[in-house]
Amino acid sequence: MDVSQYVLESAAFTRATLAGSWSRWLIIVLLGLPWMLLSSLAESKKILEGTTIHWNLIPWQETGLLVGAGIICNFFISGYIVRLLKGEPVPPEFDNRPQLCLDGIKVHVIPLVWMLVPSVLAFIEYNIGSGGLLPGTRWGTTLGSILILLLLVIQLVILFIAVQYMVIGAIRYARTGSVREAFAVIEIRDTLSRIGVVNYFVALGIITFVWLVFSCGLHALSFVPYLGGIIALGLWPPLVIFCVRFMAHFCDEDMSPAGGVPGVSGNVQSPIRMPTRSMIVEILTWLLILFVLFALCFTPLALVVGSFSGLFLR
Repeated sequence: MDVSQYVLESAAFTRATLAGSWSRWLIIVLLGLPWMLLSSLAESKKILEGTTIHWNLIPWQETGLLVGAGIICNFFISGYIVRLLKGEPVPPEFDNRPQLCLDGIKVHVIPLVWMLVPSVLAFIEYNIGSGGLLPGTRWGTTLGSILILLLLVIQLVILFIAVQYMVIGAIRYARTGSVREAFAVIEIRDTLSRIGVVNYFVALGIITFVWLVFSCGLHALSFVPYLGGIIALGLWPPLVIFCVRFMAHFCDEDMSPAGGVPGVSGNVQSPIRMPTRSMIVEILTWLLILFVLFALCFTPLALVVGSFSGLFLR
C-alpha cells in the first residue's frame, strides 16, 4: 500500500476534478448550501448556547424546510461520492441525477447494516440498566454492572471491526453496483489482509488528520464577518474530493477501478437507465429501508445513552 503515491495522485485528481470543470465545484457548493443556511439560522436566533438547545426559539417551518432540503442534497453528494469511489481516471459528472440520488441512498444503508449488531447490544444494555439489575449500589458491584461492562467491551470490538469492513464494503458497492457486495465478508477480509491492519489505520489516520486540519481552517474562516460562511462553503469541495479519492485506492489491487472484480463475471459496470416509474419505486423502497435501519440503529443507542447518563448522575 503506497500511501505517499496515493496522496499525490489524490491531490492531482482533486485538482483535475474541480479546476477542470468549475461547474462541478459550483454544484457541490450549492448542495451544501442548506446546511450552511441552517447553521446561520441557529446562530442568528441564538438557538444554541454551549450544549443547551432553546427549543422554543426554533422556527420550525424554516428549519424543517432546510433540513429536508439538506437531506435531499446530501443524497446527491453521497451519490457523487459513490462515483468517486469507482476509482476511474476521469472525474465523474453530475449526470443521470435519479441514479445519483439512488446511489446516495443505498450507500447510507451500508454503514447502518454494519451498525445493527452494536445497536442490538446497546438495546440489551438498556434493558439491563432499566430492568432492575442495577440497584442503587456502588458501580461495579452488581451482576447488571458486570453484564453491561462485558457487553460494552464486545460492542467496542464489533465497532472496531465494522469501521474497517464498512469502508471497504462501500468501495465494493461503488465498483460493482451491488449492495450485496458491501457485505461480502470473506472478500472484504481478504482485502484488509492484503492492506494490513496497520497500513489501513495509518491511511485512515491521514484522512482524519487532513479532514480535521482543513475543517478547523474552514471553521475559523466562518467567523469572518458577512462572507466567512460563504468562503468556507466554497472551499470544502477539495476536502471531500481528496479524502474520497484517497479511500478509493484501498481496493485498487483487488478490484479494477473500472468497476469490477478481476476474474469474476457478472459485475455491474455502469447503471442501466430505468424507466421513470421504476426508478421512483426503487428510490421510495430504498428510502423506506433506510428509515427502518435508521430507527433500528439509533433508537437503542439513544436509549442506552439516556440510561448511562442517569446511572452516572445518581
